[in-house]
Amino acid sequence: GRRGRRRTTTTAPTADALSEPEQPLVLGSIGASYGRSAPFEHAIAIGLSESLIDVNHRFNGLFGQDVQLFDRHVMTEAGEDLSGVIDELAGSGVTAVITSIDEDALIAAIPAFVEAGIAVIDLFTSGMNVRATEVVSSGMLVRLSPTTRTLAAMYAEASWSGAGSDRAGAPGTVAFLSEDTSQGHDLLHELRQLLGPAGGKLVSEEFYPFGELDDIEGRVEAILETPPALLVVNGGPEVGPLLSALHEATLDEGQRPTVEIPVRLGPAATVDYAEADLAPEALVRATGFEPGAELEGQHVNMMLNADPQLRSTGYAYSQHSYDALMLAALAAQQSLSVQGTDIAATIPGVLTGTEECTDFGQCVTILRDAVVAGDRATISFTGRMGALELDAAPDPRSGQLRTYSWNEAGAIVADGADSFAAPD
Repeated sequence: GRRGRRRTTTTAPTADALSEPEQPLVLGSIGASYGRSAPFEHAIAIGLSESLIDVNHRFNGLFGQDVQLFDRHVMTEAGEDLSGVIDELAGSGVTAVITSIDEDALIAAIPAFVEAGIAVIDLFTSGMNVRATEVVSSGMLVRLSPTTRTLAAMYAEASWSGAGSDRAGAPGTVAFLSEDTSQGHDLLHELRQLLGPAGGKLVSEEFYPFGELDDIEGRVEAILETPPALLVVNGGPEVGPLLSALHEATLDEGQRPTVEIPVRLGPAATVDYAEADLAPEALVRATGFEPGAELEGQHVNMMLNADPQLRSTGYAYSQHSYDALMLAALAAQQSLSVQGTDIAATIPGVLTGTEECTDFGQCVTILRDAVVAGDRATISFTGRMGALELDAAPDPRSGQLRTYSWNEAGAIVADGADSFAAPD
């Protein structure tokens, strides 16, 4: 059968005949049960394990053998030193690791990954601080989610586009409230960079301890002192009571809002608030998002078969974890190598090559058939997360995200997917 034979050819365009590596692709993964990525850990882990099953059992693996995935390491607290974990991964032959940890953890781990020659496919972080000049990732880090710069551009645009409402603040004015994380500070920095030159401004900026939104009354006052054209709230579900108090503070004697401020929420706050006992209409002017294309039935069914509880907790980032494993394998097939440096360098091209494919088996067949013919092909893979294109960093230059709104009762409503693009 096709699985066992190593294919070589004598008509290769390079000095060496094109041949598939003899060793298997061995991957690792690192997540976290604390902090920003914790709410998504379970769905991410399932997306990853389902992807492995599909690659090996539906599509017969890679290079005639199974792709291997080392036991997932889940960080339990901030500041945990990953160098021992990374040493163990490297010693076990792992050449690419899929991460869903926060900015601080990723930045701290990058030197050890680079030293070990391990490619890092990060599906969670957005902070531009990960790309600061002092963070030397040497081309080994590929990211799949929109950056804070891209998010800031979306928010800045929204602050201008609400122009003309007599019940919101002046166009280009933004109130900013965030959990106190490096990603939150990074998002504020990017927003400031984009608003300033355009004549916009931050009318208030506040941080609160992660997961604990204190002094709601004081924070509502700060927002309403100079009502903005847009309120950006960068946190988790703890923001619900704040938005409820904000709404109630704007009502006149007839229970009509005197101020109507559009709100933008991030993925962790993009949850259902129907049971949260909030004021009616507290969230009707809010928009939330999750990275990725619209959820297809195939993906949802796969996730629910693994855990029916996901129906209530959601699927955010699971398309990314599912695709990340496929990307590592496709990059290995494209480069005929399981080396971390080759995988990291090849992933951007796998998303933007010549022959379009949406299915791992179809993509591998295009690449292998070319090798058999002594030729090279390039593919443009569109997976579960939708069309994605990376820039030179490589971070997403363009991709898809799903938007959500809420009805009067606080129930979440899916509004479909939009494309995003990083600002020039």
